[in-house]
Amino acid sequence: MTGLRLLVAALQLAATNTVATGTPTITVGPGDAMTIQGSNIECFVSTTAPRAIVCGIARQKSLLSNSYATTVADKGAAIFIATGSQQTVAREINPAISGAPFKGSPHKPTTYVLAKHEHVILAGTHIACGSLEIDENSVQTFGCGAYNTSTGTSGYYVAGTYATTISDQYAGVLRVGKNGAQTVVAVEKQP
Repeated sequence: MTGLRLLVAALQLAATNTVATGTPTITVGPGDAMTIQGSNIECFVSTTAPRAIVCGIARQKSLLSNSYATTVADKGAAIFIATGSQQTVAREINPAISGAPFKGSPHKPTTYVLAKHEHVILAGTHIACGSLEIDENSVQTFGCGAYNTSTGTSGYYVAGTYATTISDQYAGVLRVGKNGAQTVVAVEKQP
């Protein structure tokens, strides 16, 4: 039960103020990759529509067998088995998100190593992500969700949308409520 409480805490933190003012933020685009420092989390940006961020647990440059991965896009969020069949375990669809998408400049695909508390915005979408430590800074997580970009990137994910979080221990999807409140809708324990 402690693990589930830890995940709920991660989800609560992931849904609050992901891209705070003054926090280092990078803009990613098609083909970019990210490694989350202090974890085995690796993420990739899709090169085809719809633009999405896919994150999984990798060891020695390969996805961990039978682990769970997450994907998030303007259209929604999902958890799937990362190896083998890539079977979808949970999928939630977002309502339409108002406001223009985040802007970005085209660039060659780049691999980034994200420091603790560094944030990412996905150009051409409403998706913002954050690298966050929880449980007295002993567990590194990476959470992503949709922002109404007309209000900037400080604040909360859009109410009524779905966000993801992943760590070396868990993968989860949550439904975002008003003022950052959230409900866990799916959770999977990593092997």
